[in-house]
Amino acid sequence: MKDALKKLQQEIYSQGSREQLDDAAWSAFTQNCVVALMAGGEGSRFKTISDSHHVQKNSVTLPNGDTMIERTIRMYRDAGFKNFAALVFHNADSIINLLGDGSRLGISITYSRDPKQPVGKGGAMRHALENGSIALDRSCIVHNPDDQIINYDGDFVRDAVAAHLAGTRRGMIATSVVADGSPYAFTGMKIKDGVVVQTEMYPHIPVPAHIGVTLFSPAAYEYFPRLFDLNKKIDFESVLFPLLVEERKLYSFGIPGQCWLAVNDQKALTKLIQSL
Repeated sequence: MKDALKKLQQEIYSQGSREQLDDAAWSAFTQNCVVALMAGGEGSRFKTISDSHHVQKNSVTLPNGDTMIERTIRMYRDAGFKNFAALVFHNADSIINLLGDGSRLGISITYSRDPKQPVGKGGAMRHALENGSIALDRSCIVHNPDDQIINYDGDFVRDAVAAHLAGTRRGMIATSVVADGSPYAFTGMKIKDGVVVQTEMYPHIPVPAHIGVTLFSPAAYEYFPRLFDLNKKIDFESVLFPLLVEERKLYSFGIPGQCWLAVNDQKALTKLIQSL
């Protein structure tokens, strides 16, 4: 089974290049980029936890006093980013009251609240671009704070940006951050002629998976008013990504699957707490 999965990985996944960034280039990028935090969703699988606290899932207090959104902000802040935008709707006040103007964390943050109803990540991005929360002349890193980066060997933020800039040199306008695979949620089996010949608990499936982090160049922003209606709830991955793939404008940056934790249920929350 492992040999077959390794062959599959070789057929569908190979890493791209990264730019070599000196301190001046890095400083220029961080000063001209907004980190957009997707913090508006209801989080249906997380609902019993967040609703019991009357907060949006990314502001649920962890046992160490931290929250997922603050942890995400500090990762970017410590890398040099100062400009943030929180895209909010469900229990928005819990995010706003927690973060304030950002000064407590040493950043500047603005808020873009979905108009009247949830509009999904596509509509939330369009709305933030139209109301100025994301400046049209700045790059943007969109990060879902419940997609936590853990135990990454290196500088995740700098590596992601270096890959994005390498992609822009090749004509790309967006970069999807992916895990190089993820554990299968069940017992995997290899079967021949109906007979099970091998079993493996939670085998690693080497299909690259978008982890909820996307880097956009300003050239990508023109797509949002064309593709997303503020009266509908649509995530940009399902609509924008296929179009960019067709146009050969979507790059990627990959990390090991064990460095990504999608905190969308109690089991994942427990794993995050253990990792902290």
